[in-house]
Amino acid sequence: METLVEFIRASIRLMTPLLLAALGGAFMQVAGVPNVGMEGMMLLSALAAYIVSFTTGSWLLGIVFGVLAAMLIGSAYALLVLRFRADIFAVGITLNILVAGVAAYIIRQYYRQQSMLLSPDAKLLPELSIPFLEGNPLLKSLLNNYSLLIPISLVLVVVTYLIFYKTPFGFWLRAAGSNPLALTASGKSINGVRFSAFMISAALCGLAGAHLSLGYLGMFALSLVSGRGFVALAIVLFGSGHPITVLIASLIFGIADAASLRIPTQVIPPQYPLMLPYIITILAITIMSRFAKSSTSSE
Repeated sequence: METLVEFIRASIRLMTPLLLAALGGAFMQVAGVPNVGMEGMMLLSALAAYIVSFTTGSWLLGIVFGVLAAMLIGSAYALLVLRFRADIFAVGITLNILVAGVAAYIIRQYYRQQSMLLSPDAKLLPELSIPFLEGNPLLKSLLNNYSLLIPISLVLVVVTYLIFYKTPFGFWLRAAGSNPLALTASGKSINGVRFSAFMISAALCGLAGAHLSLGYLGMFALSLVSGRGFVALAIVLFGSGHPITVLIASLIFGIADAASLRIPTQVIPPQYPLMLPYIITILAITIMSRFAKSSTSSE
């Protein structure tokens, strides 16, 4: 039972950064501008959050500056796409490559490290506990002592759903993606609505990056994001940005990632377990996408 509980906890921890990034990507997807730059946003946020955390001794400032760093990338992304009509995929991929180079330059030029930063002065995210669960050993071990952004990410799934389908802003977002002419006729600016989507998406990617460096590993490495931005993009694209689909697909990735870490490398070469989360995620998303299409056609 203890092994199962640890497996579930690991799955939830590994799910969280992907869930936060994919929720951010959902805002842009429903607005008709897919976020291809999530990988770079997460990486720069993780670096900024970690540096500010060990420099100031405040995890809260680390999160704030991590989000601001991601939003800086998001604003540049929005400017190039919305104002100068640049191709969104070309700009997104370029920003990812640029950020990777900037991150490597910063840690090598200013901290004299080759690929990672690890400081004993870094303040990590606090862990939350629910007092009334303390009396039940199973629920205590299963639901308590998660870093701050894990329960917040689950709350954000509900918040995102309510914004999309229960608020005027959500209607404007969906209109910007599905019927821009109707949005213009209503007096709203398409670029204004889409710029808001860029900023919200960047902020959530910033939370994802901050969680990776301050809540999950407690360090920064150039390989920290490891393609999670692209997996999040795939989840958003195949799930059409629906928050519930995003949650399910992110959980599948978390479970697969946790399982890959428990496969004995003495039996199987270590490269194959590392591939497992991505293979399972691609298969699951493809199946979910085909099921959604068949359901739509039957209607």
